[in-house]
Amino acid sequence: MKIQLATILYKKQVIEFFEKYLDKNNEAITWREFLCPFGVSNAIKRNQVMIVLEEDEIVWAVRFYPRKRDNIVSVYQFAISENYRKKGLLRKMLEKTWYKIFEVVCPLNHSFNKYYLKTWWKIEKSDEKFNYLILKIWKDQ
Repeated sequence: MKIQLATILYKKQVIEFFEKYLDKNNEAITWREFLCPFGVSNAIKRNQVMIVLEEDEIVWAVRFYPRKRDNIVSVYQFAISENYRKKGLLRKMLEKTWYKIFEVVCPLNHSFNKYYLKTWWKIEKSDEKFNYLILKIWKDQ
């Protein structure tokens, strides 16, 4: 298993992977723009997509955006093929980036909240619609 930044060579594969594993009707997709293939393509060009490869096939992908205002990285979307779930890969992928603090936005009553809380994310704040969860990764300097 290999974890790496997606390069433009993987653009088509990444777009197809997200299309296959992201349910467009899932309420955890907070903004429809996350499903846009042009957005995924641009994120790859900006080095903002990590992938896990197993024998040159993508089995995990995460798209993220580092915010300039506070150095927190927004995790836009992630997907995993069925055989690789429950292995802690999201955290391992985020550890491979050069960032330390990550945020996800999750609808208040969505089951993903349980997933995040079981995997070391903490609720930073909530509003009438969403929980904003933070994951801090401390790396050796």
